[in-house]
Amino acid sequence: MGFVSLAGTVGGPALVAVALLVPGCAGRDRIETVLGDRGLLRDRAVGIAPYVGALALVLLINKGLLRRLEAFSFEYGYRATTAIYAVEGDFVAAVQDAIPRWAVYYFGPAYVVGYVVLLTAPVAVYAFADDLRPLKRLVAAYAVNYAVAIVCYGGIVAYGPRNYPRVAGADPSAATVEPLLLDWFGGVTALTSQVNAATNVFPSLHAALSVTVLLAAVSTRDEFPRWTPVAAFLAASIVVATVFLGIHWATDVVAGVLLAAGSVAVANRIVE
Repeated sequence: MGFVSLAGTVGGPALVAVALLVPGCAGRDRIETVLGDRGLLRDRAVGIAPYVGALALVLLINKGLLRRLEAFSFEYGYRATTAIYAVEGDFVAAVQDAIPRWAVYYFGPAYVVGYVVLLTAPVAVYAFADDLRPLKRLVAAYAVNYAVAIVCYGGIVAYGPRNYPRVAGADPSAATVEPLLLDWFGGVTALTSQVNAATNVFPSLHAALSVTVLLAAVSTRDEFPRWTPVAAFLAASIVVATVFLGIHWATDVVAGVLLAAGSVAVANRIVE
């Protein structure tokens, strides 16, 4: 399956899910009010443009420097994989043992499709908020997450638990962590490899951005009460999936949560 077909396989269900979520979470009255006022639409487009532009710039840098950052980190970065294993040991393997293997049919799509839904749905929902501050804060927080991640990935070489045996100095007694996403959804790996490198696991951006969306949802729960439980469910599923699928260490997830909290705090300062 080619890259375009894979992208369509992921993007199609995500688009349908977002299209179903937005009316229910934003409310039809809000949507009709905003879409029916061209002047309001224009003002909102102008107001959010600088934030979207900043995020697009960070994403372009991240994508354009992906392989160069990987080479730079191999040359100058800190090899953190063995240190991470020394801290948490076989925790990831224990998680895989505790969860039935058939759960991969849920956590695999949650990690890929659910992640896309979680990141895109609030952008659409907050476009219909009473003002642009929730949307500005969210987009700014996305940009801060990616900007910090670029620095971390350039300075730290860390393989995920599924790749731990290939690391020099790996503990030969370490429990085996199965590459569940690769084993059960091999084609997806070809898609994710286009936007990430095997050594870019600390911090977990899946965890960081998922928790960022959750924190934003909690802060807007009075205005969008239906979105908050949806965001909480998806964020929790994705965080668990990163560990269960053998992609991230628990240490990566903790670092991602801290990054999310910091990014939201910085985004609030930027907007306010």
